[in-house]
Amino acid sequence: MKHLQLGLVACLLASASASGQAPRTTITKWPDGRQAAISLTYDDSTINQFRVALPLMNERGLPGTFFVITGQIPGSKYHPTFVGRPIMEILRESATVPTNKSNGLERASMLRYLAVGQTDPTVLASPFRPNSAGAQIEAGNFAAIDAALASLRETGATYAAGAKPYVPVRSEEAGKPNAAQPGGLTWDEFRQVAKQGHEFANHLVSHAHTPGLDEANILYEAEKAREDLREQLGEKHTFSIESAYGIHDERVGRILIPRFPLTRNWVAESDEFMTGIMRGDKRDPGTLKSEYVQWQRGPVTATTIDEMKSWVETSLAHGTWLVLVIHGVEGIGYQPVPAERLRAYFDYLKAQEGRLWAATFQDGAKYARERMRSTVDTKQAGDAIEVTVTHKLDPKLYDLPLTARTTVPSDWTSVQIRQGRQTRTAPVQKDAGEPYVQYAIAPNAGVARLQRAR
Repeated sequence: MKHLQLGLVACLLASASASGQAPRTTITKWPDGRQAAISLTYDDSTINQFRVALPLMNERGLPGTFFVITGQIPGSKYHPTFVGRPIMEILRESATVPTNKSNGLERASMLRYLAVGQTDPTVLASPFRPNSAGAQIEAGNFAAIDAALASLRETGATYAAGAKPYVPVRSEEAGKPNAAQPGGLTWDEFRQVAKQGHEFANHLVSHAHTPGLDEANILYEAEKAREDLREQLGEKHTFSIESAYGIHDERVGRILIPRFPLTRNWVAESDEFMTGIMRGDKRDPGTLKSEYVQWQRGPVTATTIDEMKSWVETSLAHGTWLVLVIHGVEGIGYQPVPAERLRAYFDYLKAQEGRLWAATFQDGAKYARERMRSTVDTKQAGDAIEVTVTHKLDPKLYDLPLTARTTVPSDWTSVQIRQGRQTRTAPVQKDAGEPYVQYAIAPNAGVARLQRAR
């Protein structure tokens, strides 16, 4: 795969041209030869992402990816639950067996369910936050979990798991609802957004703190959210997932990476040709040698428009895939970005469209993967040039056309390109005096035949 990481230069085959040189075909790093890519992504499906940011994006033709919490959406089949042994069995055991690393994640999963799925007042009143139980285990603070279990035993109540419709947890701030709420948006509304060219993606059933769950409960959160997305929006919207709070957790990554086409948290583990710079990572993307760099930045309330623009300029300079992770918008959600700042930023992005490819999160990954895993064959066929692009990726998932650049004879000024039933004409351009034509080519769709246009 090393030759692919060097940009597919090895995918060039020979034939004769008017200059005596062999025509060559390369696949451009980004569609239409653009310099860099950007994906606008949103977490938590808070209402102003759709009431404020979405119209601004639509007005400028900018696609977005929305990582949604499915259990909060009316009409979803799946809601928070606990997958495992009977809760009362675990509680009885906890009276004589202290919490340790081997049983801690099961207990943490159970406590989170009682807090989120049942809103049990005893758990909610415990001195630690159930969503951070995994951090307590990693820190060896088993006493906090034992104390919460002891409080549950003392109530004398009987507890049983069951997936009840989502009940929002009240935050510690003056009883306000948790910021990660969808604001009453429905699947019907999401279907209309999907028709506008936007992507919906998996942010779990209940935004669970996955490092604090055992494997069975991680899989419930991820796979049941996928089932709701598939049933409500279709297979296309099951491609991408972000595991809440799991951005650096290797254990969670090992569980989810094999089960989903694209995980936002773990880039290098999924694609050997790509390096990921996660939010908070201060590395300069220009210093990395990978063919592709996914650079995640998370604009918050205090982020200036100049800093947001600088991320784009850096990406353009280095061919980077810039992935913005936005949470709150206009006063609602975590660290909300003001609407006027988004408006100015989207105007700026629109002005860069000749250099910058705005893509959904899945399309950014699909293009890079198709390009890096394609074989390009170029040959002379009489007075025509024939180009074929093939890859072994799943054709049901990988359906994006690539942008090919093929050198042509020096006396050609315009080229007719025919692939399948599609025929189009493209002008000849020059790079360092060498004539070429740039065009879209569908992988695994047969020969693209290039001829001098008459």
